[in-house]
Amino acid sequence: MVAAENVWGDVAAQIGGARVSITSIISDPNADPHTYESNPRDAAAVTTAPLVIENGAGYDDFIDNLLSTSPSSGRDVLNIATTVGLGGANPNPHLWYSPQYVTAAARAIETHLAARDASHAAEFQANLQTFLRAYQPYIDTLDNIRARYANSPIAYTERVPGYLVETARLRLATPASFAQAIEDGNDPSPSDTAALDTAISNRQVKVLLYNSQVTSPATQRVRDLATAAGVPVVGVAETIPAGEPSMERWQFDQARAILAALGG
Repeated sequence: MVAAENVWGDVAAQIGGARVSITSIISDPNADPHTYESNPRDAAAVTTAPLVIENGAGYDDFIDNLLSTSPSSGRDVLNIATTVGLGGANPNPHLWYSPQYVTAAARAIETHLAARDASHAAEFQANLQTFLRAYQPYIDTLDNIRARYANSPIAYTERVPGYLVETARLRLATPASFAQAIEDGNDPSPSDTAALDTAISNRQVKVLLYNSQVTSPATQRVRDLATAAGVPVVGVAETIPAGEPSMERWQFDQARAILAALGG
């Protein structure tokens, strides 16, 4: 099996257990997934994989290119964005921050594995339930944030944690267009930059969620401004960082850090 990102590769590995072998293409916590360029090793892995898991929503188009160059009628492709029904003209592709999407994706992975190996379907189902139980503390932490800090103003440098923010009912109090420009690799407008600077300098936001994986001089300046103003900074990432034992523990740790930054 091949997963485009180690986020989905980790979930698939937990559900598949000893019955599957997973290769995750994007696993470097220092790499920018948006600009990833595939290589012959990736192409070989996709060519021979019976199941390929991609995030979709334009996040990992390199996978579609690899699939098109090595078509196979026996290969199963699971597009997470399509599976969860993601729509809109410019959807947030960072689906693993959404409890709803992660739960749906995990169930879809289990279904695909069982379809390919029906003799071990019960094992895959049991592993799915184990994963969902392990994932529950993340959901519980978001519920805790929502119950105690709903509508609290926050800022982020990119919309990486957008689904977390929505689920916890936090409020983005800085220009969304600033984060979109950073995500697109563009310079934010002077007016957006000024608005974000004012919100942070005047401590009009309670926490800055900072993409610690994909940085730039513009985002580093924002982080430094928050530090100087005494606004807590919590790093959020796009790939499971080294040292985190699982996708769900990583998400839980980030949510817990946000809870602590808001007041605990």
